[in-house]
Amino acid sequence: MHICFITNLSVWSLGKGKGAPSFYNTLQLYNNRGDTVTLLTTENGLDLSELDNVQIVYLAHRKLLQSRLLGGLVRLLHKYFLYIRYQIDGVRALNKHASEADIIYAYEIGFVPAVKIFCQQNKKKWVSRFQGTILTDLVQASGLMRKVRLYCQFFDHIAALKTLSPLTIMTDDGTRGDQVLKFLRRTSLHARVDFFKNGVDSLDLNVGDLESYEQAHNTNDIVFSSVSRVQRWKRLDRSVEIFEVFTRTYPKSHYYIAGEGPELENIKELVVSKKLEDKITFLGSLKKSQIYQLLMDSKYFLSSYELSNLGNPLYEAICCSTIVATLDNGSTSEMIEDQVTGVLSREGEYIINGEKLVTLESNQALQQAINAQAQRTFSRAMVSWDQRMDKEYLSLMMLRNEP
Repeated sequence: MHICFITNLSVWSLGKGKGAPSFYNTLQLYNNRGDTVTLLTTENGLDLSELDNVQIVYLAHRKLLQSRLLGGLVRLLHKYFLYIRYQIDGVRALNKHASEADIIYAYEIGFVPAVKIFCQQNKKKWVSRFQGTILTDLVQASGLMRKVRLYCQFFDHIAALKTLSPLTIMTDDGTRGDQVLKFLRRTSLHARVDFFKNGVDSLDLNVGDLESYEQAHNTNDIVFSSVSRVQRWKRLDRSVEIFEVFTRTYPKSHYYIAGEGPELENIKELVVSKKLEDKITFLGSLKKSQIYQLLMDSKYFLSSYELSNLGNPLYEAICCSTIVATLDNGSTSEMIEDQVTGVLSREGEYIINGEKLVTLESNQALQQAINAQAQRTFSRAMVSWDQRMDKEYLSLMMLRNEP
C-alpha cells in the first residue's frame, strides 16, 4: 500500500539512532514490508537513506516564541496562530503529495485536524497515532479554573486527541491515554482504538557487541543511572535529591545521567549547588548499545517523572537486572511493586526512595529477590518490537480493506 505520514515530531529525539525508537521503527515497518511511504515532516536534514521505500518531503518549521520577556498571553496567542498555520500547511501538503495514498497517518498531535479535513474532502482512510499523553491531569482535575487553565495551555493536544479518526493508536506508556481518550471523546473505547505497549529491543546481553560509554566511577562505587530526555516533567531534580540522600550513607557512589534536553543546564546547576560534581556525570545522548552497557553496569535506576514512569528506559533497566526506584503515578504500580519488583514511593514523598535504597543496600537477599521477581513480571508483560509492529500492521491492513 501507499501510506503518507505527516508530523512535526523528530524521528529520533536525540539524533539518529539515539532516543526512543518508536517513530523510526514505525517507518521501518512499512518500508520493510515493501509499502510506499511518503513522509511529510517539519524536521530539517533528516537522514533515512537506509529506508529505500521512504520519500521525505520537507514542510516549513515554524518556531514558537519562548522568550520570557514576552507575556504569557502573547506566547499563548502565538501558539494558537502557529497551530492554525500548521493546519493550513498540512492541508496544502497533503493535497500536493498524498492524492495517491491509500492511508494518511497523522503521527502525534501536530497535523491531526489537517488530516481529518483532507481525508473528508478526498474520502481517504486515516490513522491518528499518539506516543502517550501529557493530559493525564485533565481527567482528574478538580475546579473550574484548573480545567480552564489546562484547556488553554494544551489546546493543541486536546484538539488532536478529541478528533475521532477511523483508527487511533495510543501507546500504553502508563500515562493512561485510554482514560484521556474516553474523557475527551465522551465515549467508551471501541474497535477504533488500539492501546499498545511499546516493544523492547531484543539484544543478547552476553555478546561482546555493547559499546562502552565514558566511565567516571571507581571499581567499588555503587552505580546509579537515569536515561531520558532532560525535560522539566522528567524531574531529574528529584532523582538528584534521592541520590544525594543515598550518598550520605554510602559516599562511594556514582550517578550517570544519560540524555539531552532543555532542562540540562538547570540540572547541572543543581548538581553544582549540592557539591555533587564529582559523583554525578552527564553523558549526553548515547547509542542503544551504550545505554545497555550503562544499565548493565548500574545497580540502581532512578526514574522520577511526573506523569508516569513506565517508559522503555524502565523496561530496559529491568531487562539488564538493574533495580528500579520510581514513583507511584500513572500506571507505574502495574509493573513496580515496592520491595517486590523495585522501590516505589508516592510522588509527594519521592525523597523516601533515597532512604529505602539505603536500607536495601544492606540487604543482599532482598536485592536478589527483587531482581528475580522483576524479571518474571517483565517477561509476562512485555513484547518485542517485532511483535508490537506486527499488531500495528494488522490493524492498518484491516482498515485498508474495510469498505
